[in-house]
Amino acid sequence: MLKKRVFLVPFTIVLLAFVSFTAEKPAPVKTIIIDPGHGGADQGADGLISTEAQITLALGKKLGDRLATELPSVKVLFTRTTDVIPGNGRNKTEGLRYRANFANASKADLFISIHCNSAGRAPGGWNERRVSGYTEKEIVKGKGKKRRKVTVQVPQYENVYVANVSKGTETYIWTAKENSHKEQLVGDNAEFASFEDDSAAAPQDNDPVFNALKLIYTQKYFKKSLKLAELVQEEFEKRGRINRGVKQRNEKGIWVLHATGMPSILVEAGFISNKEEEEYMNSQQGQEEIVADMINAVKAYLASLDPSRNEDNREPANREIKTVAFLLPEKKHKNNLV
Repeated sequence: MLKKRVFLVPFTIVLLAFVSFTAEKPAPVKTIIIDPGHGGADQGADGLISTEAQITLALGKKLGDRLATELPSVKVLFTRTTDVIPGNGRNKTEGLRYRANFANASKADLFISIHCNSAGRAPGGWNERRVSGYTEKEIVKGKGKKRRKVTVQVPQYENVYVANVSKGTETYIWTAKENSHKEQLVGDNAEFASFEDDSAAAPQDNDPVFNALKLIYTQKYFKKSLKLAELVQEEFEKRGRINRGVKQRNEKGIWVLHATGMPSILVEAGFISNKEEEEYMNSQQGQEEIVADMINAVKAYLASLDPSRNEDNREPANREIKTVAFLLPEKKHKNNLV
């Protein structure tokens, strides 16, 4: 009887080892949050025929539908599916808080926020008074014996229509220089939460080892966010869109990127202030193309996390990371805040 036990123990170890090596790896991304920007009383930037909130909702719902169809194993959640402030908040601030809290509570693996850019004084363009030339005019200057005639140049003005020509796409990621807030939320992420089930790996919040782990995960989320953001921009560029690059906003943070404990990006799908781009983002073809580009980027991103899941092996696992542009303050529509 003792001999049988001795035989069974190593056999069991071998069997468990075999199962552990042959079992399918868990999916790197199980839940994706789609965040259509603005909504409700917060309509974002104005265009000539639409608002930012309307365009982002249409794009967000289409993106979610395509993700559910093409990646059925991934759960897709929305911060809003109607024209309301997310969470039925009373104001924009409550809506922003809800977006991040919802993503963290859902233990999502990826957060994609959709917005429209805006620049210039008015959507489409504006009339501007400019100097068109000068005429000469003789005037009298001085008094008494000092009176004399002089010739002066008098400006002539004309009204000129200035088209709002800013166009293109850009994708934002959380800035690595401001990591204190991001670290506080990393522990809520599903990937990091896997440690919670192990009583030997659940130290107090002030434990230096635990805090070091959070810093490591913070840095990893930055790299993953950057990878996805670059892929999105590359897909847009392939389509012929102007690629304004991946950017980090340093003079003012973006709450939904700073307060989400997971890889997160914010996509500016185009300039609603540009007449042609607004029409493109409102058209059926334009929306389908924008969504298709984002879907291709997500698929390439997933493949980069686990190359074995990539059927056509288009995207290598160790993809080179490019330089990230830092956004300098730029004049934007007064309502286009995130």
